[in-house]
Order: sequence, then structure tokens, then C-alpha cells
Amino acid sequence: MPRRGRKRKKTRTHVVETDERIRGALASQDELKIPRSLVIRRGKVESEIVELVGDLRKLMRPYTAVNFKEDAKNRKVTLSHYANSLSTSMGVTHIFALSQNSSRINLRIGRTPAGPTLSFRVKRFTLGRQIRAVQRRPFDSMKAFESPPVVVTNNFGDVTAAPHVKLMRITFQNMFPAINVSTVKLSECRRVVLFNFIRRNVTEKDPEKAKEVGDDDEEDEEVEVRHYAIRAKPVGVDRKVRRIVEAKIPNLGRLDDISDYITGQTASGAPAPAVNSGAMSDSEGEDETSHVVLPGKYRGKGNNKSQKSALKLVELGPRLRLKLVKVERGMASGDVMYHAYVHKTPEEVKELKNRKEQEAALKKRRREEQEANVAKKKAAKEEKKAAKEARKKEREERAMAALRGEAGVQENYNNDENESSDEEDEDEEDETEEEETDSESIAADGDGEDSSEDSADEA
Repeated sequence: MPRRGRKRKKTRTHVVETDERIRGALASQDELKIPRSLVIRRGKVESEIVELVGDLRKLMRPYTAVNFKEDAKNRKVTLSHYANSLSTSMGVTHIFALSQNSSRINLRIGRTPAGPTLSFRVKRFTLGRQIRAVQRRPFDSMKAFESPPVVVTNNFGDVTAAPHVKLMRITFQNMFPAINVSTVKLSECRRVVLFNFIRRNVTEKDPEKAKEVGDDDEEDEEVEVRHYAIRAKPVGVDRKVRRIVEAKIPNLGRLDDISDYITGQTASGAPAPAVNSGAMSDSEGEDETSHVVLPGKYRGKGNNKSQKSALKLVELGPRLRLKLVKVERGMASGDVMYHAYVHKTPEEVKELKNRKEQEAALKKRRREEQEANVAKKKAAKEEKKAAKEARKKEREERAMAALRGEAGVQENYNNDENESSDEEDEDEEDETEEEETDSESIAADGDGEDSSEDSADEA
């Protein structure tokens, strides 16, 4: 039976891409939660400090400004300026500022935009290139820096720890993205950053010896920062087979068969010729405590799922030894919450706080007075300028009026001259007419005399 009517028109109004949009919105929200850092240097520093800045940026990758260039004009700008200008536009959450003077190197870590700020003294450091120079097999894969590192905080204590120690631990953990164990991918865990808190008992030291060695050994709390790469190698197989699996095939030119290389002897039972199969180095883990069963495929050949592999940490650098000196409540400003060398009683803290409040109020009042004085001077200057413009305008008007007056006098003078010349012309014309009249009358008189003479002659 033929079909009747037209084809049905779909009237569905739901949006198919709703799930994708929700996933995109959630992803954007997760991106906003990711901490982003900025590593800068302050003032004039040595070339080693410039390299240390580059190594710290490499450590903080991928959520850091790797190619950020400091302007020479901005090296004396306060950290609050960086925080206010970059925290909103670039989403920077932490600022690392390295500075140097004649006696020490300082590192300040600030949480933008309102703080707190932790000031450290860099007691010693080792650059990444110096660490790689002494390694037999340095780690050189740049793909490991495409994902954030795993943060390990060691020996920072529990809830009973000192407040400044807790603040250090929280700050170090919040500098990197949090790891969700249920969703993290094994292939993304390629690096480890270790923050090791070191305590030393100063009371048991010999005071005389402490004076001899200096102030550095008198400090009892330090933080050691280390940066490692995770390297996995398959275990449970012969070392020679493992090297073949890893595509590190040695030179087999002196052997008749590959079985001679595996077994170490020829088919006749004689020892096989020596082959440089690559003996194990110190960087290859053989300790059974480092053997793990991989829950998924990991970077490297032979590291498959459910395969037992040995994990080894290869140091990347930099290596830092830090001493916490001061904790400020704000962004490089505000109340001093902790100081390693200056200790105050609650009364002194209260007195200092009152003094700071009075100084702030005085500063605010002086600023208001200065702004009022500036406004007053500006108004006086504008008034003086307006009066000067008025006087200038008045002078111009007077000059124009004078010019107009001279032009009027000249015109009147010209008119008077014209009138006088006209009168002179008229007088000349009148005189000419009178002379002509006189001459005519004289001529007429002469004619009359002639006619009278003629008439007398005729008589």
C-alpha cells in the first residue's frame, strides 16, 4: 500500500551537546583551581642566580611562566605590584622572588594577592647542570615536564607541629596541583619534588664550638628541596634479556648465535667471547623494596600493565637548603607572624601593633593633607593661569581697540584733507570764474569805448 501524507518532521528540542558542555564547564572550573606560579629575580644578581631562576621554573612546570622576562625598570617594583597586576590577568597564585646582597641570597614565596609571604635564606644550592655533570646516565626526557610533579613533604610533623612549620607544609603543597588518586593516570607521574624538614638540637651543642664554626651551625630548622625523575625498569628477567627488550642490543659480531649471548657459552660448551653487554650502573635499581607491580602501562619499554618493574629516582636539580627567617601576613607587608631571630612578648607585639596602626593613621592623614595641598596648589595654578589668560585677552582687546582708533583718526584726517582740497578746488574755481568775469567785463568796457570813439568820429 503506498505511503500517505508527507514525511514526519522532527520536533525534538533537546540539545545533544549538553553533556559535552557540562564537561567543558567542569574542566574550566578545574583549570581555575590549578595553582600557577611566577619565578622572578629582584635587583642585580650573579649569573648563577639567573640559572637558578631557570631551574626553579623548570621545577614548577608546566603551570609556570617559563619564558617570563623581567624588565630592568620593574626590578625595583614591590611584590604587591606584581601580585595586583598578574594575579587577575594571568591567574598567578604564587610568586617566587630571588634576590642577592653582599652576604646572602634570599627567597620569598608569596601567595597572591593577599599573602602570606614566607622569607627564606638560601644557605646553599646546586644547579641542575652541576648535578647532571656528575651523573653517568642523566635524565633528559622533556616529556616528563608536561605533567606536574608529585609533592612529598617529609618530617613536617602532625597537628602538634609549630604554626610556622604547618604553614610551610601547606604552602609547599599548595604550590602544585592536587592529585586525585582515583582519576590520576600512572603515565603522568613522572617527577617527584621532595621537601624534607631537618631539625637539629641546638641545646646539646658545645657553645664554644658553636662560636668557632659560626652562626650557620647554630640554626636548628632547615628545609631541603630535591627534584627527581622517576625511571622504571622491568625486573624478573635476565639482565641480558632485559637489555634486548629495552632495545639496547650489544655488539654480537664475535658470536655465532644469540643463544651464546644469553647463555654465556657456545654450542660446544666453551665460554662465549666477552661481549660488552653493558653492566649495571648505580642508577639501575636492584633493591627488592623498589620492585612494584605496575597497575598500568608506564613510560619505557617493557613496563607494561601487571609487569613487575624496579623504580629508581634520578635527580634533576636544583638542590636547595632553605632556612625560614620571617613570615608576613600580607604580600611582602603586614604583621610579622614569625621571626627566626627576633622574639617578642605579647605585650611587645600589642605595643608594636598599636604603633603600626598609629603610623598608618598618621600616614593616611598626611597623605590626605598632601592631596589637599596638591589640589589647592593646582587650583591656585589654574586660577593664576586663568587670570593670565584674561590679562592677555584684555591686552589684545586694548591693542585691537587702539588699532581701530588710529584707523578712525586717519580716516577722519583723510576726510578732512579731502574736504579741504575740495574747498580749495572750489575756491580756485570761484577765483577762475571771477577772473573770467572780470576779463569779460574789461573786454566789454573796451568795446564800449571803441564804439563811443567811432560814434564821435562819425559825428
